[in-house]
Amino acid sequence: MLTAAWGGLPCESPVPDGWTDVRTVAAGLRTDIRYHTPANFTGGPLQGYGVPGAWLRAAPAAALGRVHEALEAEGFGLLIYDAYRPLRGTLSMVAWAKRTGNVALLDQGYIARRSNHNRGNTVDLTLFDLATGEPLDMGTAWDTLTPASHTANATGRAARHRQLLVKAMRAQGWVNYSKEWWHFTWHPDQKPRARDIPYGVFEAAEGAWVPPVGWEDEGWVAPSWPVQPCGGAVSPSRSGGAPTAPSTDPGPPPR
Repeated sequence: MLTAAWGGLPCESPVPDGWTDVRTVAAGLRTDIRYHTPANFTGGPLQGYGVPGAWLRAAPAAALGRVHEALEAEGFGLLIYDAYRPLRGTLSMVAWAKRTGNVALLDQGYIARRSNHNRGNTVDLTLFDLATGEPLDMGTAWDTLTPASHTANATGRAARHRQLLVKAMRAQGWVNYSKEWWHFTWHPDQKPRARDIPYGVFEAAEGAWVPPVGWEDEGWVAPSWPVQPCGGAVSPSRSGGAPTAPSTDPGPPPR
């Protein structure tokens, strides 16, 4: 499902000071935040994605808007799969790799133990055709963790589309990660601190989250996000989905 949102989502945490909701930087920009759902390589929603939000720090967010506007003149737009990623979301990926016997993906550079996504200056994205609304052929699906997704490993139409995306992003200061055609970091020489603010206002605040018991063990299944009003929402950030009190306090910075 593609969405084009303007402003906050129900139950979404407040956007941190100095950050921007990327859905506001360009009217035609689209999002499809799959880590909120099971439709990603782990097969389950990630911690920190209680609602399908998409934030970046203000400067990279503005740069992303400029990329989209430049592409519109060529008949294309940006579709965002992931932006800022709470640290607990990255740790969810690591736990999945351990419990499923895919630790090699950590060593091969497909899954990071700490990610620039946690810093709020990195995005996963693709191009879509403004006329049809359909994503362009990039040769592989997003989050295909194989050499076929290396940016240079494509031919024909897919190669042209990958290079179109790289060129448009590079013009605004974004650098592609060579093993993932969809992954870009804005000025990677800059290293803002990683954050763990969750997207869902009902999730454990930054500094208060603890990993679910047993999540690195074989057979552990990520719980689905509850469809409930914020006042009665249940966060799966605890073992067994125990209730946590809703909070809008971002909490202290991570240590």
